[in-house]
Amino acid sequence: MNDEEIKLPEFDEKKFKETEKRKAKTAMASFLFGVVIAVISRFLWANMSTSIRWPLVFLFAMASIGFLAKILQYLKIDTAAFSKKEWLSSISFYFFTWLAFFILFMNPPFYDASPPKIEVAVLPAIQQINENVSVYARITDNAGIEKAEINLSGLHSMEKYNGFYVFNYSGNGDISFKIIAKDVNGHEASYESMLHFRKNVIYATYQNNSLNSSSVIKIWVLKNVSEKWEEKGKKKVRVFCIVNGKEINATYFGEEGDYYIYKITPSYEGWKTGTNTMQPCAEVIHYMKGSKTKLSAIVKGNEYEIDVKNDGNIGVQPSPAVQMIGYSSLRTPAFQLAGLAIAIVM
Repeated sequence: MNDEEIKLPEFDEKKFKETEKRKAKTAMASFLFGVVIAVISRFLWANMSTSIRWPLVFLFAMASIGFLAKILQYLKIDTAAFSKKEWLSSISFYFFTWLAFFILFMNPPFYDASPPKIEVAVLPAIQQINENVSVYARITDNAGIEKAEINLSGLHSMEKYNGFYVFNYSGNGDISFKIIAKDVNGHEASYESMLHFRKNVIYATYQNNSLNSSSVIKIWVLKNVSEKWEEKGKKKVRVFCIVNGKEINATYFGEEGDYYIYKITPSYEGWKTGTNTMQPCAEVIHYMKGSKTKLSAIVKGNEYEIDVKNDGNIGVQPSPAVQMIGYSSLRTPAFQLAGLAIAIVM
């Protein structure tokens, strides 16, 4: 059997160079055309109503594909030699270039259409008359905040503290307030709510005669001093007493009507034989989502002078421990376990 000679096709260097040059020019033209249409789309978007923006801008981008062929012809690119694959490649390159730059131009520093976002925590939710209520506002914006004000018996600037805007107010009864935030591009957002002040938000009751180590002192706290008293099994309100300058945590005893009832006894450290000064208090704690900053406020009751007789067990027990709410990240356990698994594999 005779060996047949295998002939390779001749390489047409000139045709290859022309094809590659045409592809490069086509890609550059598609890219630049996509950028130009993205710029035009950005201005069209800014002047359209929100209900028709997306469909009209998308239709404009798709309709502009017809001009791409004209531009290629104007650049003296032989479109007659284009295969279906080349046309699809050019159109896809144009479309994704338009989409990428359009999204880029729709965000700061090129464009800002969104007003600031306002999250507010009022601590405590109800306060003793003429005591301070703290209004904490987390105000965010993709371009930047120019100013934050609160309209509460007049317009006031809010002070910046640890990433929050804060305003303190003391009053009598109920009063409405409005927070107004303005970003650097003039977009405004507002938030409205109420502050509440009452008598007897927190108070104590006990026997009138001299107490001993087992005598129960009841601390009454209005339930709506906080929107939530617990979250995920941890306390958002800590009820305690300041006895002779020392804090002693109270323990839950029950509830009656609008009040939760807590208790302490003179057996805890801080108490002494004879006359004692005691002030019931409640600390209201709040963490905004994703923030490690503890926000808190104290509700203070009147001071009481309490006589305690010696029975050998006065002021000997440590203050009860209370598990308070703390910062928790926004990650879910599933994501944390996935991250751990990846780390182990790597």
